[in-house]
Amino acid sequence: MEKITLEVIEQTIKNVEHPEIANTLGELGMIRDVTFEEETGVVKFTLVLPMMGIPVQIRDMILNSISTALKGKAKKLGVNLAEMTEEERAHFFELSQKNWKL
Repeated sequence: MEKITLEVIEQTIKNVEHPEIANTLGELGMIRDVTFEEETGVVKFTLVLPMMGIPVQIRDMILNSISTALKGKAKKLGVNLAEMTEEERAHFFELSQKNWKL
């Protein structure tokens, strides 16, 4: 079994695919400030949203997908929410227009 490190946790989170866009959260620039306390299994990160007013259902789908991906790797998640900068938002919308699933 692989050792659970900050790098493993960060890659796991960043590789989660967005529920409506055929890109990972890492590619979309939606993950920041990942920390992992090996002793306690606590993972903390910032989920960066294109705007704070996104539907709660989409935010919850993303968080559930992250939680599922981290099953067996993390004991507890701490999530902060932040809003993208104009530059980050432009990148997000460029990818979302190219790779929208619905």
